[in-house]
Amino acid sequence: MSESPIYEGILQQAEARAEEILARARAEADEIVAEAKSKAAEAAESERRNTSVRLEGLHMKEESAVRSLERLEELKNNDAAYSAVMKRVSEEFDAFFRSPESRKTLVSWIAQAAYGLGQSEARVSWRMGEKVDESMLREAEKILEEKTGFSVHLHLNPDSHISDWGVMLSSMDEKVYYNNQLDVRLRRMSRDIKKIIQESTCKAE
Repeated sequence: MSESPIYEGILQQAEARAEEILARARAEADEIVAEAKSKAAEAAESERRNTSVRLEGLHMKEESAVRSLERLEELKNNDAAYSAVMKRVSEEFDAFFRSPESRKTLVSWIAQAAYGLGQSEARVSWRMGEKVDESMLREAEKILEEKTGFSVHLHLNPDSHISDWGVMLSSMDEKVYYNNQLDVRLRRMSRDIKKIIQESTCKAE
């Protein structure tokens, strides 16, 4: 017995409906998959960018740390070089001021200190072991008079010796001083000495 036209029509409609539902389900599934892939790609790209930024940050920190270490090492080397130079300079001056050749230098330092003090009269103190005498004071006075027009009368101060090579000048009432000792002069020049050492180190590299 053949199927009735009504039954066949219902069956065809059911199949068509099923195909329609299946097609819509496939389309929705494709959209879901596509959206999931898009979000996954966006998440992966975002993570890649974030990772790249973090790596760049770490790289910059590493470079900064390396530069800091290099700078610290450079400063240590420069400090060590400066200490070595100062030690050598002190040794050289120690020998120099024990020799007769130091006389001219001391006269010059006395004149400089007298001009810096700016008093019409001053007392001159020196280190035990240095040879400072009246003739040196007269020479210093003459140098100042001839080169600057500044007139001063200097006196030896044998009762007040200083701790380092060089001289210390004071006003007659000892209220004003001008320190022209070796250590002070070297400290005044420390910046220039360090610059020379640094430039020498850079050239050596």
